Amino acid sequence: MIFHLGTEIPERSEATLDHERIELTKTEGDIIKTQIRKNSVLVDEYVGRLDLLLNKERYPQHAVFIKKIRRRLELLMDENNTFRKVLWAHLQREELSRISLHP
Repeated sequence: MIFHLGTEIPERSEATLDHERIELTKTEGDIIKTQIRKNSVLVDEYVGRLDLLLNKERYPQHAVFIKKIRRRLELLMDENNTFRKVLWAHLQREELSRISLHP
């Protein structure tokens, strides 16, 4: 059995998001990249489902469940576009700061 004194265990710090700060932390960047990948997988799945239902099964294009799938697909693509814009702006700021620091 191991006995730890209170000073040996580091205190846990609360993660806070600062919406006023322009730069992303490494953790925030990783979260955005992970979410982009997850959304891309879901977009591929939804496109596959629509292809199956509309082109192979010949369901009507205006069926309610088809509209729901399309709406969800739209939301996922919009979310991914937003994440990509944020990530791109962050990468450009990093590149500019790197260039300005090392002329």
